[in-house]
Amino acid sequence: MMKLFKSIVCISILMMLFSGCASADELWNGGITIGVAVYDAEDEEALEFRQYLESYIGGSFEAEFLYNVEAIDSAEDEIAFIEQLHEQGAQGVISLLTTYVEEVLPVCEEYGMYYICGSGTISDEVYERVKDHPYFLGTIGASNEEEQQAGEWLAESMAALDTEKNFHYLVVTGGSAAGNEMHRLRTEGILSKLQEVYGLSYDMSIEELAQCGELTEIETGSDVRITLLPGYLSEGTEVSEAVSAGDYDAVLSSLTIGDAVNQISEIEREEGRNIRIGMVDCFTDENSAYFNETDANGDTKLNLLVGKYGAVIAPAFAAIYNACSGYAEEFRDDGSAFRLYQSYWYAQSTEEFDELYALSIGMYENVYSAADMLQVLKAYNPEADFQVFAAFTQK
Repeated sequence: MMKLFKSIVCISILMMLFSGCASADELWNGGITIGVAVYDAEDEEALEFRQYLESYIGGSFEAEFLYNVEAIDSAEDEIAFIEQLHEQGAQGVISLLTTYVEEVLPVCEEYGMYYICGSGTISDEVYERVKDHPYFLGTIGASNEEEQQAGEWLAESMAALDTEKNFHYLVVTGGSAAGNEMHRLRTEGILSKLQEVYGLSYDMSIEELAQCGELTEIETGSDVRITLLPGYLSEGTEVSEAVSAGDYDAVLSSLTIGDAVNQISEIEREEGRNIRIGMVDCFTDENSAYFNETDANGDTKLNLLVGKYGAVIAPAFAAIYNACSGYAEEFRDDGSAFRLYQSYWYAQSTEEFDELYALSIGMYENVYSAADMLQVLKAYNPEADFQVFAAFTQK
């Protein structure tokens, strides 16, 4: 299949040459080495992106991708990784982190490396401070509104299962308290929708609650209870331990909770409980298994998913490729770094998940096909510009 894909790319390039879209002299034939900064290299979302980049993109565009081995959970960690990338000859960085943009950009400038937030968002305040940095290309990800909507959808869909109106929710807030804008917006969406649906009265503002840095039970003035669990918990152990220690009916998470899904299923079996799970993550093999396996109650192990798909990272690669082939300025938004938006996919049944997952992994149905990508790479298509790239990204 990989050989077939490469053949398709080659044929597409030849067709563009003969049709006059690009001349052989205009094609940029240099290989490219790109660093990919992730919080956790074993995270399912990061692995899904990696598979797409390495198996679908790398060989056909002479691209090599270098990943951090150790987790990145501070600006110092990401800077150390960028320094390592510089030593290995990387020309750009696709970061799946959004917390340390201001701290790392001076280092990127020192090494002449372009930097893009490839799947996420930053606050308006941070954007205003970094938008004119020459080595910051921009952000690609869900809009602030969609991030909040993701949390709202999880909460509303889960509350619909609460026929007795007395659920005890465990809300996993991820890096919300540590400055992760995506997790903060999702958490606020969950809390605001639960408040609306149940008519709750919180003892603190939603903004303050989202910033809680320790296990916190919210006063709600109702039989409905909400406990907040902060932290990057992709291994899932902290989540399953909290579930085991508490009488939770539902887990709503602003990020993947990893193997906690299986661990919670085991708790259900051993203790005769019924615990529903909804989270923001990605359409992965692991989540496919969760939606196609049942727990002790006959439900799917994972009940709700707001997710991305592997190909969502394609525009970030295209942006880095354009910049490194000499066209960074042509792809700025009125001279500034761009902010482009992509939508999430939503699944609350096996049928919905399977339909979307098939689309995300199917070569011929791929959301960002090779032929589409050639149209936005200026080295292959001289007519490519920011407007064409923006339409490609946000379709």
